[in-house]
Amino acid sequence: MSVRITNIQHFSLHDGPGIRTTVFLKGCNLNCPWCCNPENMSYDLESYYDDGVEKTFGYDISLEDLEKEILKDEIYYSTGGGVTFSGGEALLQIKSLEPLLTSLKEKGIDICFETSLSVSEDLTKIVIKYANELFVDIKLLDKNESKDILNLDIDLFYRNLELLKESKCDVCFRVPLSDEYTFKKDNVDLISNLIKKYSDFSVEIFKVHNLAENKYIKLNKNYSNFSDISDKKLNNLCIHLKKFNSNVKIIKI
Repeated sequence: MSVRITNIQHFSLHDGPGIRTTVFLKGCNLNCPWCCNPENMSYDLESYYDDGVEKTFGYDISLEDLEKEILKDEIYYSTGGGVTFSGGEALLQIKSLEPLLTSLKEKGIDICFETSLSVSEDLTKIVIKYANELFVDIKLLDKNESKDILNLDIDLFYRNLELLKESKCDVCFRVPLSDEYTFKKDNVDLISNLIKKYSDFSVEIFKVHNLAENKYIKLNKNYSNFSDISDKKLNNLCIHLKKFNSNVKIIKI
């Protein structure tokens, strides 16, 4: 059995606790305008040119070979690290990943997933069986905006959150901030209410960036340039959100 990925990043320090191996799975069912991994939006293999040389975003890797790559870093996992599955939307391939997850779990490897929870509840129930930590994106929470802009079913998102609340997984909300979309007052109010309801979950906020522009160009995808958010404005938001959940911090991605 195999899965489709674009990259395996060794010695990652920002994708969960400790030193980690991050696996970027290809394919997503959302259309976030600020996505920093546009090569993972489509499940299809995608050709592009780099200095006149044809290359491909994405390749299939067997679970056996993927496990070997993950275990290359096992010596570092004593730091509390492990493997993080990112994307794209990592949960879309979790059924194919399940034999690997079983093996990693038996070896005591810490497992983390990054997800928007825009998947069926059946897939969420699978990840709960294996994950030690989950990073869950909070993006647009208005029902119409989330559907029209992101293709996100917000009711499904909330149902999946309830499944996580009942689980033993550590959960961290991650909030990508842009003045053009997620940092608007109405959305901040909705975020405040959500993190208050799930006050046991930690919260990380960060500014979206424009570093992926070159990848959009290579893929002939439309690219939106986002305005920079000042550190003062970001700090003020952090202070505001801590009124609702004390576990809020600023990170850089």
